[in-house]
This record gives sequence, structure tokens and C-alpha cells, in this order.
Amino acid sequence: MTIAEPTDAPTALVPARPARPAADRREVWKLLAVLLLLTAALRLPAFFVDVFNSDETYLATQAQVIRHGGNLYEQAADRKPPLVPYVYAASFELFGTTGLWSVRVVAMFAVALTALLLALEARRRYGRRAAWCAGILFVVSMVAFAPQDGQAANFEVFMLPATVAAIVLARRGKGLGAGAAVAVATLAKQTGVATLVPVFYLLSRKSDRRQVADAAVGFTVPIAVVALLVGPGQLLFWTVLGNGSYVGVKTASTYVVSKFALMTLTWAACNIPILFKLPRAWRDRRLLSRDGRSDADLWLWVISGAVMVAIGLRFFGHYYMQIVPPLCLLTAGTLARGTRRAATTVVAFAATCGLAFSAAGYFMRPFDPEPNYATVSKYLAANTKPNDPILVWGSVPEIYWASNRRPATRYATTNTFLADVNPGRPGTDADPKDVDPVVWQYFYEDLAKHPPRFVIDTSPARIRGAQYAPIGEFPKLQKLMDEHYRYVRSIDKIAIYERK
Repeated sequence: MTIAEPTDAPTALVPARPARPAADRREVWKLLAVLLLLTAALRLPAFFVDVFNSDETYLATQAQVIRHGGNLYEQAADRKPPLVPYVYAASFELFGTTGLWSVRVVAMFAVALTALLLALEARRRYGRRAAWCAGILFVVSMVAFAPQDGQAANFEVFMLPATVAAIVLARRGKGLGAGAAVAVATLAKQTGVATLVPVFYLLSRKSDRRQVADAAVGFTVPIAVVALLVGPGQLLFWTVLGNGSYVGVKTASTYVVSKFALMTLTWAACNIPILFKLPRAWRDRRLLSRDGRSDADLWLWVISGAVMVAIGLRFFGHYYMQIVPPLCLLTAGTLARGTRRAATTVVAFAATCGLAFSAAGYFMRPFDPEPNYATVSKYLAANTKPNDPILVWGSVPEIYWASNRRPATRYATTNTFLADVNPGRPGTDADPKDVDPVVWQYFYEDLAKHPPRFVIDTSPARIRGAQYAPIGEFPKLQKLMDEHYRYVRSIDKIAIYERK
């Protein structure tokens, strides 16, 4: 691929040439076509791997509840905003399947759209060469990590188009639209709210300071509308108030520090193409872009995003995706100020690395392997009716998804919600006393409304820390099991109990 060379100097960017609408439109369509093809090529494992991580099947379970008329948070709760479960539900409805490849196709379009927005912003700031660099580097960086993070249809994939759109709009003085875009990002994942920092900075630099107020209105109104639709109390509890034990800093430990160092260094090594030019970008931070402004907003974007990566002190690989867009723009700016040969070399190296990461997606499982859920799921599908609810004790939402049976309670996993066994933490750190009593209240209310036909206990199989929270540790639940359920059999060490 040839990267077009702009008319620029080694240390500064010359003003943009007069616009040529027809040529610009052709350039945009060409960019979009290349970015779509590259995204599809690098994310082809989406069609060959059933599950990349449990977040996908958790979201798929929520989507199934929604499709069958259930209310989010009341029949399918998570500590996340509501947008992405509805994206999953819409994808399943559109493609007529619950196969995760369907929502991954939608994720491909989200990645390509984000890349296009970055390319257009890079062209406005630095020129045509930067547009190609920013778009391609972004598509590659989105797969440049373990497949469980880089290939899955995670929350961040659907959050990033809106975060980039917010910066694009704010840079152009569109306060209302920028605020609304941040709201959409926040409704995909709470950490999207950090984009308000660079947005407010950009708008405050404009001569008309009223745009800051417009951005605040644009952000507040969509959040308020969604709160009214799903229930203000439910939205506040599940996205903010109910996250205390998850984001608390009391779990800081040597384990956390070690994980931070390991994950950050590993992610950085996988993303050298968008990081190695940062020292040069920092030295050039006072240079003006083609639109006559500096890149201070990009550095604020990186810093605010990095703070969000650290929230909760868990450092999962897909968390780092939030800082990829500003890093791609900063790197594209330095490449635009350099030589054409240097830019081509960097993009070619990044694309080669991207192909290697993509190939790993077909077979590589460097972290926790997927549990053996298929056999027990087939058993449940064969021995229950479609409307029979089931309860999976532990953290294996794959069983709900693969058996196509709905949860008896709003919790697709019980480890985190009921036992304080959190992902990214040693199971020995679990302290059930930290669980909000209202969470258990909801659990027993749900069981009373929808008694499960089967209870599937994954703690004997020691899957994802379930062994640290066996049913016997909770006397009220154990009593309910003794009175109403009988042991049937064990499949792959997973115990199955049927209602008497």
C-alpha cells in the first residue's frame, strides 16, 4: 500500500491546501474501503472461534433475556451501562442467530468507523499521510494483544466510535454534539465519561465559552432519558453505587502491582508502532497543527484515559483500548512531520505484526482457557423445556448461552455479585461480607419468582475461582438446596442438581 505524501516540513505542518470536494470524497471512500477490508482480514477469527472470553457470553445472556421481553437490571443485571447488551440483542435479531460471530461483525464495523473518524481527524490536523497512518495503526492496535482481548466484541469496541466522535466535534466547536457523543460512550462503558476532560478543554479554548455549557447539556440529556427508560434507581445502583467492592482501592497489593507491571509492559511490547514515537510527539507538543492549534487535547485524552484504565486496579488487556485513539493520532502527527519512507516502514511493520496477532486468534489461549461447558450445556438443553429457568452457581455464563436457557436470577454470574470473588483478583481475597445485602435480597426474590429447574454448581470443577465460594458457605442457600433439590450427576466435575 502506498501512503500519500503531504506537502510538509520536517518540523512543522504547512497550512492545508484549498479543499477539493470531489477529490476529498473519493479519498474518504478509498480510506473507508481499505480500513473495512483490513479490519475484516485481521478479525477473521471471529468466524472460527465460538467464545473468546466470558464477557461475550455474559452479554449474550443479557441479550437473550432482553429479546424475550425481560427488563435490563431487573431480569439481567450487570455493573455496566445498558447500551452494549442492546447492541448484542439487536445483532442477534438482525442475523437471526445467537452465534457470537454475528455481534463480532457489528464490532468490525465499529472498529472501521472509529478508524475512519481518526483518519479524518488526522488529515485535518496533519495532512493526508497522517490520515492513512492513523487509520491503519488503529485497526492493527485493536488486535495487538491476547485474542481474548483483541478479538472479542468487548465494551470498549462499541465505546470508541463515540469517544473519537466527541473529540472530532469538540475540535470543530460543536459543543452539543460532542457532549452527546460522550454520553453515548458512557452508556457503553462508564469509563467513557473521561472523554469530557479533553472535550471541555477544547471547547473552553474557543472564543465562545457557551459551547462548554452546551456540551454539559448534550451529555446530561441522553443520560437522563436512558435513566427514565431503564429506571433511575436501577441505573444509578448498577453503574455507580453497586460498584464499591469492585473499584475499591483496599485490594491494592503486591499482586496488583505485579499485574499492572506485567500487563502494561506486555501491552506496550505488542503496541510498539503507536508508542515508540511518543518522545518525539512530546518534544513537538507546542507545534501547531494545520488548523492552527496544538495537540494538548490529545495528551489530556491519553492521561484521562490512562486514569480510567487504572480504575479498579485490574488492568485487563481490553481496558487499554481506551488510550489507543489518541496514541494513534500523536504517532500519525510525528510520522507526518518525518519522511515518507519512515511512515511507510512503520505502517508496514505494524500491519505485519497485526497479521501475526490475527493468526494467533485461531488457536492461542495465553490466559485462562475456556471451561468445559459444552457437554453440560447439551445435557441441560436435552432435559429442560425452552422456558425452564436454570441457575449456574459460579462464573460460567457460557452455560446459559450454549444451552439457550435463561437465568433464574438477574445474575448471569454469582461469583462477583454474591461472593465477592472478582475477576483479576486472587480468590483468597474474597470477602462475602462486602457484598451489599440488597444484592442477596434481589437474588432470593428472583428465585422465588422463577424457581430453577436445575442448579449447576461449578465450584467442584474449580472454574474461575468458584471453589472459593461453594454453596455450603452460605447457610440460607444451602438450606434451600437441601429442601428443594436433589443431586443428579456430575459432568466434567460440574455438579447438577434437579428440583424435587
